Amino acid sequence: MDVLLYSAKGSNCSERVQWVLNFKRIPYQRIEVSSQELGSSYLTVNPFGYVPSLSVDGLVFSESMAIVEYLEERFTDIPLLGNNLNEKTHIRRVCEYVNGSIHSPQNKTVLKFFRPDLDDSSKRQLRGEWITHCLDKLSASICHDSGYVIGHNFSLADIFVASIYKKARQHGAAGHEFYHQHLMFIRNNEQVARAEPPEDKPHE
Repeated sequence: MDVLLYSAKGSNCSERVQWVLNFKRIPYQRIEVSSQELGSSYLTVNPFGYVPSLSVDGLVFSESMAIVEYLEERFTDIPLLGNNLNEKTHIRRVCEYVNGSIHSPQNKTVLKFFRPDLDDSSKRQLRGEWITHCLDKLSASICHDSGYVIGHNFSLADIFVASIYKKARQHGAAGHEFYHQHLMFIRNNEQVARAEPPEDKPHE
């Protein structure tokens, strides 16, 4: 099986997929896509011009949520979507909130379209503030049963939450005790820590 992950430095959505691939121990090759390629040659891979994309034996998938659900359904030995319908639904709820309500409005391309008046520094500050504002709302409904976001096991919800929190910190947002504790808790799991992608800086 030939698996290619098209990614870019600083891409929060790409980190999610890479974390899943690592945790499920799926061999893959990461292909770094530059800012210039996103609007040119990469469009033949993904017409949206976004990363990540995942090629599996030549068949290309895009959109991180769709990709991780594909990986969950195809590679079932190490599950990341819970043990029953209720858990699965709560995990998907958190992932959708992070993916749609938190990540999308602060996306670099979206913010450039709606706020072209802002310089890069102001955009980073606004992005960090938005993520933190939304994470404050989310904190009341997670980590009730354990240090994990949902239930007693590491899941997609932990990946989505940890990745977006780290993105806020990259934008200069102040540390958040609740989410810092969550990040430290999941990193105490050796398998989780080994699978976590190394942090890198985005193309500017």
